Amino acid sequence: MRYVFVGDDFTGASDTLATLARAGLKVRLFREVPSPEEVAGLDAFGLATHARAMGPEELADLLRDIGPALAAHNPQILHVKVCSTFDSSAKIGNFVTLAEGLAEATGIVDLAVLGGQPSLGRYAVFGTLFAKGPDGFVHRIDRHPVMSCHPVTPMCEADLTRHLGALGLCGLHLVPRGAQGERFPRLYDALEQGDITAVGRDLFSAPGPVLVIGASSVAEAWLASLGITEGTASVASPPDRAPTARPVFAFAGSRSSVTTAQIAAASGYWRLPVNPADMMAAGAALAEARRWAEERLERGESCLIYLTADHAGEISPAELARAAADFVADVLVGRTLGGLVVAGGDTSGAIVQRLAIRWLDYEAQVCAGVPLLTCDGPFGPLDLALKGGQMGPRDFFDQAMSLLQRRTR
Repeated sequence: MRYVFVGDDFTGASDTLATLARAGLKVRLFREVPSPEEVAGLDAFGLATHARAMGPEELADLLRDIGPALAAHNPQILHVKVCSTFDSSAKIGNFVTLAEGLAEATGIVDLAVLGGQPSLGRYAVFGTLFAKGPDGFVHRIDRHPVMSCHPVTPMCEADLTRHLGALGLCGLHLVPRGAQGERFPRLYDALEQGDITAVGRDLFSAPGPVLVIGASSVAEAWLASLGITEGTASVASPPDRAPTARPVFAFAGSRSSVTTAQIAAASGYWRLPVNPADMMAAGAALAEARRWAEERLERGESCLIYLTADHAGEISPAELARAAADFVADVLVGRTLGGLVVAGGDTSGAIVQRLAIRWLDYEAQVCAGVPLLTCDGPFGPLDLALKGGQMGPRDFFDQAMSLLQRRTR
């Protein structure tokens, strides 16, 4: 397989799926490493993991599980898809450990990092990362109003060579905008979309395999190297279908300020807050929340349950995501919905895992960075939108509902 991408969470992996699909490629996103028969006829495929929420031991287990299976596909370009803000730490979600483990398993020697995604408001200049904030201004990442105070992996270092070095990737050769890389491992700057095209020409013209860490700009660079640029940043419309009155169920595990503002603006939903401690306890309070959601869905009313920003104590993000996934699965059992909307990368991954969804296909675009996906899992056909905590406009939830309810099966 020429191009394989491995996402450290489901929301990021689905964005790369969308980038490739909008360019006209045949691509599918899997929850487990697919067999050769499952990828026959595809131009590329992806593997969505929940590595972003894993500690070192869990990451080691994941690599033992997926490394040899991915090596059997002999990828020429292995894209380790990470958040465009590069937030990670040595103890939680270390994507450098993930990348180096996959490089070892697949025998890939050359490694590169693409530092920006201008199409999403992410910029890397002189090795320093900047990102557009919810206020509309561009901030150095260690001064970003959201990412500098991320509850799990705050970005305290804007110099990507230093940040990546702290994660274990040292000796990076910085490639300035439009320049050619002289040796590996490389770190590419990117300020404008033309820089992404230049990276594609430089990085993917060599015959040998390469592993690239970065956001969906890696896919954009590869497409540009093939002469494919149209559609990589478009917002597609879904196929015309009769509208449906089926309710939409939404769950927000993200407690970022962006998602909080989106929840407040979700005028089309009944809304109910749940304390993280109650979610973990699985007691009377959670049972009441489940009854609340089921009653409204039975009446055909869309509803949104969200975790509050209350301190979760010693609860790990992975544990909280798994508890949320169990809750969502219980609500979905035996129910036909207009769709499922999930906010939060860790939460999205845990829910897809819990629902045992084998694969996801791209259908349309809710907004920049958030595609509409379709699957056919054990719960039956399901349309869903998975969003990272920092993604989407203020009216995201209402946009997602509108798009989902324009579709029916």
